[in-house]
Amino acid sequence: MPKQPKQAPLASNQMQYKLLLAYCLMSIMPILVGVYIASLFIQYPFEANSTNMTVVSLVTLFSLSLSFLGYRLIQQLTAPIVNMSYVAKGIAEGRLDGALADMKGVAELEELSDSLKTISNNARELLEKVEKLSLKDSLTGLYNGSYLRERLSEEIQRAVHYQQPCSLACFSVDNFDELLSRNGLKASEEALKSVAKVFSGYLSEFDRAARTSKGEFAVIFPDKNKKKVIEIADRIQKDIAGLSGGSFTVCIGISENPIDGTLAEELLSKAKERVKSARLKGVNRVEAL
Repeated sequence: MPKQPKQAPLASNQMQYKLLLAYCLMSIMPILVGVYIASLFIQYPFEANSTNMTVVSLVTLFSLSLSFLGYRLIQQLTAPIVNMSYVAKGIAEGRLDGALADMKGVAELEELSDSLKTISNNARELLEKVEKLSLKDSLTGLYNGSYLRERLSEEIQRAVHYQQPCSLACFSVDNFDELLSRNGLKASEEALKSVAKVFSGYLSEFDRAARTSKGEFAVIFPDKNKKKVIEIADRIQKDIAGLSGGSFTVCIGISENPIDGTLAEELLSKAKERVKSARLKGVNRVEAL
């Protein structure tokens, strides 16, 4: 049987009632209250004496206070709606990391907020599953982390069989979170695309480059030892720094089979450790030992 739509509870009319109350506070009630109070205290014909002027001032002040109260009530209702509209637009455009504040006090807004969070979480999980199934990173066109691990395992096995070296270089953009905050998402994504293009100028037909996380990359270098990879990494590093006059740099960690391990995870772990070590010493550095 088809699922029956969920009936809205009586409390779900809160927003309608609050908007109606706010409208009354801002328009009708101040006028009615002002007229009523004026009829009680102001004698006709009206005389511009101190007593009458005081009453008029108090009535006006009271009416304005009611109007301001209505304005504040509407502001409290509309501000979260505006926030949710921006988040909903971001979800529609593929930005799934937008912050959505918890909505308390109005049933409709709470339900809408929870629904948007559920949609965002489901979309993020689905995107992660799709990325795992695909081979390429959607932003840069490079391979993704899942493919890199599988390919690295294959290359290590081949290197062991033919008694050839196989090296891995991990690249981490220096202070990426700060760059993201300062330059914004779009500019940071364009910078990452430029980094990916730099890699293409130094890779042979057997090398494989991947974007492994937000600001991190890795390159598999079959048949190349550390010495050769350090030379290539130095040139890549200089080209990346040259893209922005030195404000956009990377730290690099290099590992080699079988010196640093005979499994893909061992080479990845060792290369990442060296990236961390390089970053502790500064920016734009290479660590291979």
